[in-house]
Amino acid sequence: MKGTILTYLLVAFGILGSIRRPTIGLYVYIAFSLLRPQALWGYTMSIGAVSQIVAVAMLVFWGLHGFGSWRFGRATSIVGALLFFLLWSWLSSLQAEDTRLATISVVEWLKIVMPFLVGVTLLKSEKDVRTLLWVIVLVQAYIGLEMNWSYLGGYNRAEMEGFGGMDNNSFGISLVTTFGAAVGLALTAETWKARIAASVSTALILHTILLTFSRGAFVGLIAVGIVAVGLMPKRPKYLGSVAAVAILALWLTGPELAQRYGTTFAAENERDASAESRVQLWQDCLVVLAARPVFGVGPLNFPVVSSEFGWPEGKQAHSVWFQTAAEVGAPGILALILFYAITAGKLWPIARKKRPDISRSTATLATAIILSIAGYVVSAQFVSLEGLEVPVYIAMAGAVLLKSLSPALAPATQPAGKLAFARARGSLTDRSAL
Repeated sequence: MKGTILTYLLVAFGILGSIRRPTIGLYVYIAFSLLRPQALWGYTMSIGAVSQIVAVAMLVFWGLHGFGSWRFGRATSIVGALLFFLLWSWLSSLQAEDTRLATISVVEWLKIVMPFLVGVTLLKSEKDVRTLLWVIVLVQAYIGLEMNWSYLGGYNRAEMEGFGGMDNNSFGISLVTTFGAAVGLALTAETWKARIAASVSTALILHTILLTFSRGAFVGLIAVGIVAVGLMPKRPKYLGSVAAVAILALWLTGPELAQRYGTTFAAENERDASAESRVQLWQDCLVVLAARPVFGVGPLNFPVVSSEFGWPEGKQAHSVWFQTAAEVGAPGILALILFYAITAGKLWPIARKKRPDISRSTATLATAIILSIAGYVVSAQFVSLEGLEVPVYIAMAGAVLLKSLSPALAPATQPAGKLAFARARGSLTDRSAL
């Protein structure tokens, strides 16, 4: 019953809130895309496609509010890379081996790109970035809570089922992508209540990642830790936080998990069948890319042609990057890689506080987004999960942060002409001159 009530309340809040602020509809839509009520509470199936209802309201009122501002400042190249990837995927779908599957992929990506555009055109400030990250982290933490309750009840749902149509590997990577954001919120929380909420969320997400038994997610966690040590200030507060998370992860890793993860970096002659098959699949993707370098075989179409390499029909490549390259060609995979690389690259000097006007809180927020992107980029190498929402929304947070720090988009405190005149007269203290 709780799921039905919560779902209806969120739908109403998303629709009514969008009337005045379409960003409210955006937050609710993102929450639904991660929460997936039908998967979390099976008895809410009768409510139908709740996210679509909220999406329609969000888009309608986004249009009535003038579609926001399309001046992106330093985030322009990020937006351009994602739009180019969507365009190229559509062009690739027109000549796909199976156009029906390819069209499904393009439509699914469109469901992610449209909210992304709503966000980057309407969200303006660092406060908006924090709100977006809080929505993502709290929803993922709640899912983690449900998974932990199931585990304590004797059934490891995270490993056996995954969540919301994702298997355990994909689910683990979704959580890894959120982990960096959760750590960043814990470090920058301004009240003890927010600090506790972020810290508990971080612990829940971390433990649920381990419960998935996903080696790809485990490697992603290692990547997050390495980048965190290299990027964060060498101060007790930050180094202590990294150490605390590492100790917590070791404490939560039992013998069974340790044995499973111990095979992650096995030598070639010691790899299990699963790890060895991945290497072979990646090589086959490169063969497809070499044969069709421009448009590939079409979105979602590698499983269609995988049987030509001796794999069972429908075999996935177990790598976002290799499979996407085979499916949409070199221009498409380059655009997708640049989407994340540009976001992280432009946030890097902010995280390192290279500009004197950057506060430590803003730098930590930029660090959190970089950590999330690093976790996703590395872990996505080991599983096929095209169209995962979380990394795109995390990158959207980075784009909005860059947009808010773009000098050309900063609100002027004085009209430029009058300010110049006042300075010329040497009378800035005289109100009549302003």
